[in-house]
Amino acid sequence: MKKGFTLVELVVASVVILVVLTALSVALISFVRGGRALELQEGAFTLARVEIAEIERLEEIPEPGRTARPDTLWGHPYTIETTVGSQGENAVEVFVAVSSGDSISIELARRFYIE
Repeated sequence: MKKGFTLVELVVASVVILVVLTALSVALISFVRGGRALELQEGAFTLARVEIAEIERLEEIPEPGRTARPDTLWGHPYTIETTVGSQGENAVEVFVAVSSGDSISIELARRFYIE
């Protein structure tokens, strides 16, 4: 009696290994893409909070209108768009939208009251 594997057993084992490796590579690619999207979203949210905090710190509300500027965080480019609009005589609303390409966009709003 000969010891070893038959050709059919080797083919079946190879197919099983190939299926497992394919599933692992798909899972890894998904994980990396999800992590990158989460990193971009976190960066956009951080930049939006910093923009609102800077306006609060200066204690000077920008003039009504819209401004846009580029910024970079953790090596990723973002666009910060600030829109200031009046809400009656003693209130101003500030909207900050931060985007990274077409995929990620975060918007924050803050109402400031003028004395």
